[in-house]
Amino acid sequence: MNSDQVVSWKLVLLGRKIRNRRNQFVRNLELTSVQADALRFFTDHPNSTITDFKVQQQVTHQTERLIVKRLVDRELLVLRPNPADNRSKLVAVTRTGQDKLEQLNQHILQVSATLFTGFSADEQQQMFTLLDRINDNLERN
Repeated sequence: MNSDQVVSWKLVLLGRKIRNRRNQFVRNLELTSVQADALRFFTDHPNSTITDFKVQQQVTHQTERLIVKRLVDRELLVLRPNPADNRSKLVAVTRTGQDKLEQLNQHILQVSATLFTGFSADEQQQMFTLLDRINDNLERN
């Protein structure tokens, strides 16, 4: 393997480790990872629709409707009329949903602290910059 392949492979392995920790934690919250993503999306994007989430997740409308329905049934999300378009509903996170998301945020902080143990503030910033460049490269190509 050349150095580019080694870096790519290490990123894949690191991503898997982080994802596995996250998935285990969200299971303890009685959520799936996609449901946790939905709570994050609708918190970060208030007054969004199911279609907005579908576009961000790049899955079918039927899949996203089912995810949102299950979260509505569990009273983690609520649907409201969309004054701009009567055919769609705006999705909002309930207090219970916000509580679940706060637990997930605490977990993310703990994992981040573990990831950056022994890193200086400058090293962390360099890592963020490099990751942003890698992401930009992927988005352009």
